Amino acid sequence: MAFLSAIAVASIAWWIATGLVLALARAGSTHLGAVMAVATGVALAGIAGLVATHDATTVGSAYVAFFSALALWAWHETTFLIGLLTGPRRVGMAEAPVERSRFRAAFLTVRDHELALAATVIALVWLMAGADNTTGLLVFVLLWVMRISTKLNIYLGARHAISDMLPDRLSYLKSYFRTDRTSGWFYVSLAGSAGLLAWLTVMAATAASPHDTAKWTLLACFAGLALLEHLFLILPVRDSALWAWAMERKPKTQSPQTRDLPGAKTSTPDSKAPRATARA
Repeated sequence: MAFLSAIAVASIAWWIATGLVLALARAGSTHLGAVMAVATGVALAGIAGLVATHDATTVGSAYVAFFSALALWAWHETTFLIGLLTGPRRVGMAEAPVERSRFRAAFLTVRDHELALAATVIALVWLMAGADNTTGLLVFVLLWVMRISTKLNIYLGARHAISDMLPDRLSYLKSYFRTDRTSGWFYVSLAGSAGLLAWLTVMAATAASPHDTAKWTLLACFAGLALLEHLFLILPVRDSALWAWAMERKPKTQSPQTRDLPGAKTSTPDSKAPRATARA
C-alpha cells in the first residue's frame, strides 16, 4: 500500500505542478510581479520545508521534503518560461551576432538558467550535509540530471522532440534544436534512465524503514516519468494534451496538424517547436 500511495502522489504532483508552472508562465505576461511573488513565496516555503525535515525520518518528512524540492524546481521553471532567467542570447541561431559554434549559441540562450540550477544543487548539497532525510536533495538532483539529458537529446537530435508547451516569448529557441534525426545519445540516455529506474525500484523494494520506502518509491516514480518523457521525444504523440487546462489556446485559424508554439502568428504546417523542458 505504501508503494501505491507514493506512486500516486508522485504522479499527481508531476501533473499538477507542471500545469501550474505553465499557468503561471502564461499569467506572467500580464501579471509579472504577482506571479513572481507567488513563485518566490512557494520557493521560500520549499527551503523552509527542507530545513524543517533535515533530520526527520518519518514517512511524512519524506513527503514534505519531496514537495519542498518540487517548490524550488517550480521557481526555476517559472522564471525560465517567463523569460526572466534564460541567457544573454535571445535571438535565433542564424541571427546576429553569429556565434563561433552552434553549441555555444545554444548554450548562451539558456546559460543563466543552467548556472542558477547548478548553483541551487551546490547550495542544497551544502544545506543537506549530514542530513538524515535526503529526499529533497535527491529529488532535485534527479530532476536536474534528467533535464540535462533531455536538453542534450533535443540539441543533438530527436525526431519528435516537438511540442507546443513553450510560450511564444521563447520561440527563438526552436532554431537551436534538431528534429531531422534521432541521435545515438538518445539510446544511451534511454538505457541510462531505464537502469536508474531499475536501481531505484530495487532500493524501494528493499528499504529497511517506512521513511526509506517512501523516499525511494517517490524517486523511482519520478525516474519512470522521466523515462516516459524521453520516449515522448521519439513518439508521434502530443504530450501537451495532458496540460491543455493550463495552456493558452491556439488560434482557430491555425492548422490542427501544426505543432508550433502557442500564439505563433507566422506558423505553417511544416513549422516545428522544441519540446518544452518545463517539467516540474
